Formats: sequence, C-alpha cells, structure tokens
Amino acid sequence: MVKVIVLKISWLGHSCFKIEDDSGKVVVTDPFAESVGYPLPQIRADVVIVSHEHYDHNNVKALGGDPAVVRGPGKKVAAGIEFEGIASYHDDRGGKLRGKNTIFCFEMDGVRVCHLGDLGHQLGENEAAALGKVDVMMIPVGGNFTLDGEGAKKVVGLIRPKMVMPMHFKTPALTFEVDSADRFLSGQRVERPGHTLAVSKESLPGEGEGPLIVMLDYK
Repeated sequence: MVKVIVLKISWLGHSCFKIEDDSGKVVVTDPFAESVGYPLPQIRADVVIVSHEHYDHNNVKALGGDPAVVRGPGKKVAAGIEFEGIASYHDDRGGKLRGKNTIFCFEMDGVRVCHLGDLGHQLGENEAAALGKVDVMMIPVGGNFTLDGEGAKKVVGLIRPKMVMPMHFKTPALTFEVDSADRFLSGQRVERPGHTLAVSKESLPGEGEGPLIVMLDYK
C-alpha cells in the first residue's frame, strides 16, 4: 500500500496558521499579539513567516522552538523549505496608507501554499505570474484594512487556486472592527472541517472544479 503524505493546516485565528508536514516540520504564518483577542498559540515552529510589521502579524516571540524568521520579498530557504516573497501593499494607494506587505508562496509535501498577508489591492499581471499555480491560498476577506469580500473574490478568480482559506475577518474573539466573511462566502462552495484540515496533493480539487472554500475554526 502506498502511503499518502498528508499536510495538516490549522487556523489559530486572524491571519495565523500552523502548517505541519508529514515529517513534523512546522511553519507558522503571521503570529498575532495577545491584544488581537485570540488565544496566543502555545506551539513550537521551525519557521515563521511575517508579512509585515504590524502587531497583529509579527509576534514571533510568542512561538517556541527558536524558529527561523522569514520576512520581505525575494527567495529564502529555511528548514529546507524555499519561500518566495512577493512585494505588494497593505492598501490600494501604493502603501501610502498602511505600508508594504509581502505575499509568501512555498511548497510542503507537494502542496503549494500561498499566504497573502494583509493584501489591500488587486494584483497585477506580474504579481499574479509570480504566484504561479497555487494549491492552497490564505486570503484576507474582512475589508477596512485589507481586501473585502468582493475584492477577495476577484483575486481568487485571477489566481484560480484549488483551495481557499479565508482569514482576517470578524469573529467573536477579534477585538477590532473588520467585516465578517459572509460577503466572500456568498454563492461559493464551502466546507467547514473544524480547526484542522488534512490535505494531500491527491485530495485537492481537480482542474476545472473551481476553488473549494475551506472555513476553519480557530479553536
């Protein structure tokens, strides 16, 4: 029997995900400060990626394991994983309102993951080409500081990932105002597997099926 290699993705709240490969290697995205409202993640990481230096995305010290920290555009290798940082902005005015943002794409267990950070604008052709083919995309949908639901739908339509995980939206835990995920979810195919999704290259939706929206719980 052929062993299926499974990648485990857990949502810890806001824009923070724990991504663990079949060997136990852990990547954490955009860890938040306690004031954001979600329970601080009591986990170790091998690598942490930081999309930008705001308190709700850069609380690296909350993580155990002395992880390698990956920031900024360009290609970097950490814990044997290649991370590609793509320059973007936190707003639709070239960063004049909220500064720069880095999109990160990387591959674990044959699954290409793309975390958009606090993307605040539509992507151009060059940026979209830099992302390439995406299996799992984490995208902000709450508006106010990032893409809103309709803007996020346009980015998904441009990139055409196989699976989409909404982030940066209003929940009972969050202490500041953004919109809920409802506008983004409207009219889409949505699954709610709980706190953690186990995904393999073989279990991803096929070409032509359209993206599957996966809503994870933060606890």
